[in-house]
Amino acid sequence: MTAHITKAGIIGIGSIGSAVATGLARAGHPVVISRRGAVRSAALAAAFANITAAENQSVLDQTGVVFIALNDADAVAALKPLEFRPDHVVISLMAGMELTTLGRLIAPANARTIMIPFPAIADGGSPVLVMGDAAPVEQIFGQTDSVIPVADRGELNAFLAAQAILSPVAVMVSGAAKWAGSHGGDTDKAERFLRRLIASSLSGMPSDDLITALNTPDGYNQRLRQYFEQQGLSANIDTGLSKLNPPTGKDA
Repeated sequence: MTAHITKAGIIGIGSIGSAVATGLARAGHPVVISRRGAVRSAALAAAFANITAAENQSVLDQTGVVFIALNDADAVAALKPLEFRPDHVVISLMAGMELTTLGRLIAPANARTIMIPFPAIADGGSPVLVMGDAAPVEQIFGQTDSVIPVADRGELNAFLAAQAILSPVAVMVSGAAKWAGSHGGDTDKAERFLRRLIASSLSGMPSDDLITALNTPDGYNQRLRQYFEQQGLSANIDTGLSKLNPPTGKDA
């Protein structure tokens, strides 16, 4: 089944649904979004000429590819009244709902794909996790983002937990920028420098290779890393991630 789209539909316009809509619109796709998220949908429709808002059934009637961006808890009530077509290509953004359950709600359409985007998909260049049939996601986002298929639910859950490292990293960048600002530098300039430094360094080589490259004896990087390791950095990462409880995908 092709994912070439004349119009993409999005049911559910929370923060992630809005980011996907923005990314699609910036890539030139016409998008029809759910009117239920009134404030966000109005803002998106005002910002992009190729985004329109409609009631949920009208979203389905106008589109061929449909992204389901609802909260897991709201999905059953929102989807049950809707009439899907057999030719709809449905892509779920709901990590916690199994495709078999979604399939019962959207029949006669099929549920073959779970896609986990992140806020940066709005601007492109973001990783996008995909479980199930990755072809439609690759066709739609492959030119603008990094599509990463996962083998099964276990791998998806492991990646969802591991990505939580992003928030502590952001705290560290913010803290280092503020430290620089209080020791002779400009805080905003320091943050811009650190963000660009980290992004370019990690995109240029695997992390273990970067650690080796930054291991100059008695250098700043080696000394700070060793201090953190003495404070239990590696053990704390393992312990913290192990305490997370990512969605199991099992129905409540």
